[in-house]
Amino acid sequence: MQMDDKIEKERLATLHSLKLLDTASQERFERVTRFCSELFDCTISLISLVDANRQWFLAKTGTEVRETSRDGSFCSYAIESGRSLLVRDALTDERFCTSPLVTGLPHIRSYLGQPIVAYDGSLIGVLCVIDQRPDRFDEKHLSQLSVLTKIVEDLIDAHQQDLDATYNLAHLRERSDRLEQSNLIFAQAEKVANIGSWELHIETGKMTYSAESYAILERPDAPVWKIEDALNIYDPEDLSVVQAALAKAIATQGSAQAEANIIVPSGKKKRLKVIGQYMQPTLENPARLVGIMQDVTEVHQAQMALQRAADYDALTNLLNRHAFDRHLGQQFFEHRRSGRDFFALLLDLDGFKDINDTFGHLVGDIVLKEISSRIVEVVPTDAVVARWGGDEFAVITPLGTSEGEATTIGEKLIGAISQEVDISGRKLAITATCGLARTGESVVARELLRRADLALYHGKAREPGRTHHYRLDLERDNRLRHEAISLVRSALTDDRMYAGYQPIVNLRSNEIVGFEALMRLSTRSGERLTALQVLPAILDPILSRDISDRMLDHFCTDFPAISAGQPSVKFVSLNATEADLLSRDFADSMLSTFRRRKISPDCVTLEITETMLLVNDSAAVQAVLSKLRAAGVEIALDDFGTGFSSLTHLRDFPIDKVKIDGSFVQKMNTDHQTRLIVQALIAMAQNLGKEVIAEGVETDEQRDLLLQMGCQYGQGYLFSPAEPVAKVAALNFGFVPAYDNIVALAG
Repeated sequence: MQMDDKIEKERLATLHSLKLLDTASQERFERVTRFCSELFDCTISLISLVDANRQWFLAKTGTEVRETSRDGSFCSYAIESGRSLLVRDALTDERFCTSPLVTGLPHIRSYLGQPIVAYDGSLIGVLCVIDQRPDRFDEKHLSQLSVLTKIVEDLIDAHQQDLDATYNLAHLRERSDRLEQSNLIFAQAEKVANIGSWELHIETGKMTYSAESYAILERPDAPVWKIEDALNIYDPEDLSVVQAALAKAIATQGSAQAEANIIVPSGKKKRLKVIGQYMQPTLENPARLVGIMQDVTEVHQAQMALQRAADYDALTNLLNRHAFDRHLGQQFFEHRRSGRDFFALLLDLDGFKDINDTFGHLVGDIVLKEISSRIVEVVPTDAVVARWGGDEFAVITPLGTSEGEATTIGEKLIGAISQEVDISGRKLAITATCGLARTGESVVARELLRRADLALYHGKAREPGRTHHYRLDLERDNRLRHEAISLVRSALTDDRMYAGYQPIVNLRSNEIVGFEALMRLSTRSGERLTALQVLPAILDPILSRDISDRMLDHFCTDFPAISAGQPSVKFVSLNATEADLLSRDFADSMLSTFRRRKISPDCVTLEITETMLLVNDSAAVQAVLSKLRAAGVEIALDDFGTGFSSLTHLRDFPIDKVKIDGSFVQKMNTDHQTRLIVQALIAMAQNLGKEVIAEGVETDEQRDLLLQMGCQYGQGYLFSPAEPVAKVAALNFGFVPAYDNIVALAG
């Protein structure tokens, strides 16, 4: 768009006659752009004077740039078009999408500009507001900008009048009228923007307010206020903020601002944003502060609501993880400044998943809310509490907390959580485990939480329901765990995991009656590892399911070859993990696999350990085992005799076989008491109708003694280690040489 050459020359002549280009910054113009920036909540506000080849900024807020080229200029376009310019999104506007002011700094997206008309009607520049966000302005803002543009025009006129003293004297009445008009327009602008102005005479301490200010304060108009009365309207909690801002503006002879609550006569609170500017004394006026006030109550309430939504967990009303991290960072700052230590505690609920699975998430939510309120009740008032995850909570203790005090906090938390939750007459039991760690030299926030989490993890694995401190020796266990997990994950990915089958033998005839499928893997370097060598990975609740799935797949693939090579085999034992038994779909998934792979469940024995029966949700484990048992899968209790409640387990769970732990078998030939224990275990199991299998049989003497005690089956290195399926068919142990001696001893 091009402007007529004659009009352009006349316009430039008027602009240059004003002698505003390349002059020092003038506060009266800068005040307008600051006001615009506040009013329109925008990034940049400018009074742009459009010269022949450039646009020069008479006043600017939000940028340090003093001028830019006229090419691609929005203000130039407004001058050439001769009317206001509204650009909602410059990136989608073909007039400006390629402008360097859009594609480069300041990355203009929204623009609203009103041409500034000089005394002779020439368009010398533009008052504009700019933002880097799209759709910031619309037509309703134009009327507000027009009012402020009129003020700029008045100020420029006043400047032009100052250039010619004769003109000023001759037209004093006209200047007075224009000033009055400007004041009237500014008063109108105040009303439109819900902004009031004020003035404080520093020497006398007298305050004067505009009419709109009185409306905001909900006070009747008064000629003058004392500064004490003006300050008394502020909420006592915010009064110091306002006083500090006033003192700063006076001391620096500059500007200051504050945001604070006031209490209006009705008793309700309003939020005000107050901006003040120091004005140097003149012959006409003493030193004073002038400024504006704006009612930002609705904006403040919206921001507070958003802040709360961003910082607090909606269910428990505790801090969320993001807010907790921020508080932790602040606590670390105070810790380094004061040298006083504190603790981080992580709590994990034991048994909460069972409540969710059994009663549904609505009941689970009620439990979480109740637990959260209990946590808040028992921690110190200046502690920080957050919901860390689904059923995990985090606590930051106050500075100066001792180890004993931190332990007490952990024990109180566990005690409060462990009380039954009553929901509609149904009492739900839940417990918690706590891990805690202390700040120390060179410990950062992330490391502190990692240590607390490590203490929690080891506590849950070894002694749930207690408080556990981070110790340095946990790092070795953790390192070994991660190494084992890495080895197993790598073996799963590269298909280097396989099943080794250790025979279970009739001790009288040496006939192979079954096999136990044992996990084996080879490393990338070719080393072969047993399950015991990567035990921490097998105990991992997630990875253990992947291992079980892979071992089940190997068994289903290998079973036809095992049956063909060893016709006497009646079963193959598979080992279950705690994660398997706590999974609601484990039994269905296993039986479905057997049906799909055409394997009879009668050919399978599932081995479990006593520790798996000690979980909180023993009813769920019992249901899984009963479902498998009903389908034909036999259940074997491994490591029999090493637990605390073997008799109870034999009574309460569907156990078909017991496997005497190898540690007893190893010692029974040399230790009389161990021998008596083994004999009692065998007799007890047989009296209950359970088959007995002795593990760890390594010598003929052990086999002979087991036969003498009435044990029928055994497995161990005396017969064979676990072998790949390719070698299973060749296993044959022949006749027992010592059988006649055993019969003689028995007789």
